[in-house]
Amino acid sequence: RSSSRFTRPSFSAAASMASSVPQLLLRQARHAGHLTSPSALCSASAARSLRPLEALAVARPLALPWLQASLLASPNGLAPSKGPLGASWGPGGGGGVRHRRGGIFRAYVRPPERQALRAVRDEARLKRHGISRYNKRWRSWAQNRVRQYQLPLPVTLTSDTSLMDATYITSCVQKAAALRKHDVGLWRGYSQRILELKNEFLPEQLGYVLWGYGKSSFLDGSFYRDIMPTVKKQLPDFQSHALMSLLWTMKRVKWQDKDVVKLSAQHTLQSMDSLRPPDFVKIANCLASLGLKDSSLRASLSRVAISKLDQCTAQQFRDAVNPVAIGFLWTDEVVVYLLERFRRIFITARPIHLMKAYECAVVTRVQRPEAWRSLSREAKQFYVRLSQRHISASNKEPTPMHWDVSRHLADLGEAHRNAFRWGPFEIDIGLEELEEDERRRCLMVDTPSAFFYGTDQYFPPRLLQHQLLTNLGWDVRRVRWDDWAKLEAGSDEKRPYLQKLLEGSKPVGADLQDRPPKSPADVQKSLQNFRAMLRMTEEQEKAAKSATKIDLFEI
Repeated sequence: RSSSRFTRPSFSAAASMASSVPQLLLRQARHAGHLTSPSALCSASAARSLRPLEALAVARPLALPWLQASLLASPNGLAPSKGPLGASWGPGGGGGVRHRRGGIFRAYVRPPERQALRAVRDEARLKRHGISRYNKRWRSWAQNRVRQYQLPLPVTLTSDTSLMDATYITSCVQKAAALRKHDVGLWRGYSQRILELKNEFLPEQLGYVLWGYGKSSFLDGSFYRDIMPTVKKQLPDFQSHALMSLLWTMKRVKWQDKDVVKLSAQHTLQSMDSLRPPDFVKIANCLASLGLKDSSLRASLSRVAISKLDQCTAQQFRDAVNPVAIGFLWTDEVVVYLLERFRRIFITARPIHLMKAYECAVVTRVQRPEAWRSLSREAKQFYVRLSQRHISASNKEPTPMHWDVSRHLADLGEAHRNAFRWGPFEIDIGLEELEEDERRRCLMVDTPSAFFYGTDQYFPPRLLQHQLLTNLGWDVRRVRWDDWAKLEAGSDEKRPYLQKLLEGSKPVGADLQDRPPKSPADVQKSLQNFRAMLRMTEEQEKAAKSATKIDLFEI
């Protein structure tokens, strides 16, 4: 039998294998020189004809002197690793149960069984090594959340929504999001039924519904506008998971609601003791990304953050190092704590976490010089080495608007480079020509994804990116989608627009200012014009390519 702590053969274990153990002990004793007398040889030959227990009683005293000598000769009280064939039960032995490693007597294992056992042992060793050395799991946070908080109710996703109650449709939304069902018709049916039952949902059920919509990234402005009053009403009863799901969904769909953000921050402070540490990390990052402006709430969150982050494991803590939270939310004390601790747990980080830590170091160095000077010498050296190493990251794919701007820049004779990474930052278009003060210019293409959903107000991470690039010496110019939509496709208005945009020079460290907000109807109308302009531009490109196409059969 296999045992991880079995160092010497017990009588019960030997009795269960009594048909072969006496011969094994006799062979070991004979090899060790303890069966040399005639009486011993006669006893050994007689033992083969006895019943198992009788033979064991004869063989065990004969082999006992050799076992005692082996145990006395071993420095750790175990049988020596090198000895007679099949004589060791200690580590590295050939035939017995292995100390602290498990194993069985090899004489009783068939070759296929031995191969299977070896595979199981190697797999366990690999798993143990991977967890202890790298502490990695091969699933995203969202998938871990699915596995940990899935609803057990069996449901059919395509059931008639008019027959669903609040409990059933909650399970349908959670399951559809977990299985990545991106059927627009399915989610529209769910949205209509959820709005009909919005007053019947429990706070925890609302949390699962919001998580499902955030996971699927389903964008329907009317749904979020109609469900938010119910969310505000039940927000004081939200528990850890529901509160995290609300803010995470708002961040995913870039939904702007300052009242909900402020109420969520207040509820976070009131229910701090009941929040799970990983949920608190997500809540803090989302509050920063959604633009929490109240300085008193930010200071209160910073006072309780360190005690809560201390409860996080290494895997949970690596998400706390977020550049937007460091730039807009935390105080210097929390920033120093985050950067110092990440240096000690960086072995658990994936490339995306390393890139965020790199950006956090840049944010701290540029915006918080006092916090940077408070770091230890080892922490500063760690982030300097991190900036010099290669961190794998996927490049941002240019959008159709990006290519349109790039083509018109080429028509103007401006040499430029598209979609490249500069340090931890992604730059859309970088111009090759230097300015008079030896600064470089770059164009950032602001598509609708750079703004809050359905508005013309910048998403806070864009504001942070602009501020950092200008402080680091870049002359940043921005091409907004609503300005680009006013220019007709194929017209000559775009080139003068770009020439005017590139004139002069911007001051170093200039902040990005939002324009006065437009009404949702005006924004929606501009968005329709923008999409129509992109379709027309695409059709003109296809026509131009077909006109210059060479037919080989006509040559």
